[in-house]
Amino acid sequence: MRKLLAVAMLLVVAMVAGCGGGSSADSPPDVKVVAGDSSATVTWTNDTSVEYWAWIGQGPNVDTSNCTTSTYCRIFTGVTSPFIVAGLTNGTTYSVTVNGRRNGGPGGPGSPPIAFVPRLAGSVWTAGNPPSLNNLLGVGYTAATTAGIAEVVAVGASGSIYSSPDATTWTAATSGTTANLNAVQYRNGVFVAIGDLGTILTSPDAVTWTPRTAPTTNALTALIGSGSGQVVAVGAKGTILVSTNSTSWAAVDSGTTADLYAIGYGNGRYVAVGAGGTMLTSTDAAKWTAVASATAADLRGIAYGSATVSTTTPTSSVATFVAVGAAGTVLTSTDGLAWTAHPSIAPNDLRAVTYGTRFIAAGTGGAIFTTGDGVTWQAADSGTTANLNSLTFTVLTAKAIGVGYAAVGDGGVNLTAF
Repeated sequence: MRKLLAVAMLLVVAMVAGCGGGSSADSPPDVKVVAGDSSATVTWTNDTSVEYWAWIGQGPNVDTSNCTTSTYCRIFTGVTSPFIVAGLTNGTTYSVTVNGRRNGGPGGPGSPPIAFVPRLAGSVWTAGNPPSLNNLLGVGYTAATTAGIAEVVAVGASGSIYSSPDATTWTAATSGTTANLNAVQYRNGVFVAIGDLGTILTSPDAVTWTPRTAPTTNALTALIGSGSGQVVAVGAKGTILVSTNSTSWAAVDSGTTADLYAIGYGNGRYVAVGAGGTMLTSTDAAKWTAVASATAADLRGIAYGSATVSTTTPTSSVATFVAVGAAGTVLTSTDGLAWTAHPSIAPNDLRAVTYGTRFIAAGTGGAIFTTGDGVTWQAADSGTTANLNSLTFTVLTAKAIGVGYAAVGDGGVNLTAF
């Protein structure tokens, strides 16, 4: 039965490829593949007169005749370079071949198969072009702005704002402020940048920025959204601001005067962290409750994601908050209420943590650490000794380079890991 289905698939492919009275085309001679996190980027020199098909199969030797009979086969029609294939299994060997046709003709020969193995991102970091020598304090990402453009945005000292389609090459924007900008995210169809003196700016495209009125002059340090339109920003002296549209903001009572440095959201709960181990939680962003954090260290970052539990068979995952801070402090919680302190992972102060396909933390001296379970961390080589201040997970379109992470820091340092 399987052989009959395979033959049928090949017949369908041949019939579709042969329609229109066109002709086959030579395969591109310069196909290249870069493996990513559960993904790969395939590139070649495009010929605009050719319609390209990419064939992805498990094993090292896929071609256009055996793809449909392999354990895994995906055929992508009408693709152009660069082409990103996602949804792959890390640690598994795949291969790719590319062929072409003109005017709906039959497919020509495939390019020589190229084997690749997707792997977890975050271990190998590459430096991008420094946009300036200004310290970069925050970085955020969106898959598509209202203009349909994928962008990474970095903000920093003296009102610095830069945008990039690939987290590597940056273009400066005019912010209209000289206040330090400490964080940026894409919420409610606009980028929102916040900073010192209660500065709030928004932009639909990362180019034109509009100042918004804030009910505080305290420094704003971090923000997060719930996914339903509500956005919460935190800052100095216990400041918490809430918005439902990213443009109009109201202050709420946090119940503390401690500086708040970061905020996370998961499973219907906000968690804000700050100086001296301060930790607040809320389910609606209106009423906040202090909880014991199990540390007196300053907490600088918090993220919510899926921690791997390796003690079960098969391996399972548990939704988990991870908070990080001074002197390598790491805390975990499955509900945002009860927290467990773990041994310090380094002498470095950790200034940020994010989750994409695993947790990644970064901090002073170029420190970067990765973990699957939130408890056992591995050091990664960042290639820099500059302080790293912010991280974001990215899933860029074929305009850029795929699934991965971006980090920014002092002296305009910016890094990617794909």
